[in-house]
Amino acid sequence: MNLSSLNPQQKQAVEYVGGPILIFAGAGTGKTRVLTHKIAYLIEEKDLPPEHILAVTFTNKAAKEMRERIHNLLPHIPTDLIKMGTFHSICARILRKEIYKLGYTAGFTIYDQQDARTLIKSIIKQLNFSTQQFTPNASNAFISKLKNNLVLPNSYVNEATGYWEEKAAQIYIEYQKQLKQNNAVDFDDLILLTIEL
Repeated sequence: MNLSSLNPQQKQAVEYVGGPILIFAGAGTGKTRVLTHKIAYLIEEKDLPPEHILAVTFTNKAAKEMRERIHNLLPHIPTDLIKMGTFHSICARILRKEIYKLGYTAGFTIYDQQDARTLIKSIIKQLNFSTQQFTPNASNAFISKLKNNLVLPNSYVNEATGYWEEKAAQIYIEYQKQLKQNNAVDFDDLILLTIEL
């Protein structure tokens, strides 16, 4: 594998194997180049099967660019075997295979923000809560914040203090219950449920 296009620090990062490595660099300094060369190096020089590599990015565009660059470096290797994508797309793939362990089926639906708000609005009405005090937007944002902090509904019930939080906990519990009944997850669940697995 030819690493001559890399500077010494990039080459060092590519060739380092055996544990975590932090690459701290600004925009346009070659982080993607290092990652793609490292993946190619692991496959080509260290005989790591492509299907044993997980590459996670923040955007679909970055994942597509990385896959193209790896293909250019290793045109003879089936790079589609590399598990590569955004955090959410990787988690969705994991859930499609494993979510049955949490009581869902593989054909689950992913609710977008509008679907989630509509369900939350329905739950607020079912619970006879004031839609002025518990707006779908505020309730959805609150639930999203809890999920992003890895707080499951049943554990939040014990943490809730004050009237609003106690009622929000009830909304959260019912929201998750109805999502599951609908064999659906929201965007935040993609990461939360993968971690729960």
